[in-house]
Amino acid sequence: MAYCAIDDVLHELHPTLKKLMKDHYDSLHATTPAALDFEQTIARHIAKAEACANASLARAYRVPIRKATDIVTSAVCKIAAYFASAAFTEKEQILSDKYETAMLMLDNLVKAEDVSLVDAEVSSEDSAASEAVWGSNAQIFTSSELEKW
Repeated sequence: MAYCAIDDVLHELHPTLKKLMKDHYDSLHATTPAALDFEQTIARHIAKAEACANASLARAYRVPIRKATDIVTSAVCKIAAYFASAAFTEKEQILSDKYETAMLMLDNLVKAEDVSLVDAEVSSEDSAASEAVWGSNAQIFTSSELEKW
């Protein structure tokens, strides 16, 4: 389940950087077919960004989110753009502000504890799967189990 598309991430990149990356990865792919082309490379960074977002959101929500809101989509796009530029230029400072903003967005979602901010369309049958998951399972962490520690 993808939170964003390749085009969404490309809008986060500066046009000059985007052109340099596209030329580089496409020429590399042309000379070495096993190498990833530009879109495949961005898709890989999206997958890593989604894993990063899921790791952050999992503190309060069941992941992956079935229907991502604009907040989640924007955060994942910024993280993917950060990963892509860092891998290409090895100068992650270029987009570090996007990464920091994205992580702050995800942290604020977790702090809000508002399921409607994460999953816009929750039906009654889906509500249990989307609910916030704070706390621990009392059946697992009983007093007698904790005494063993």
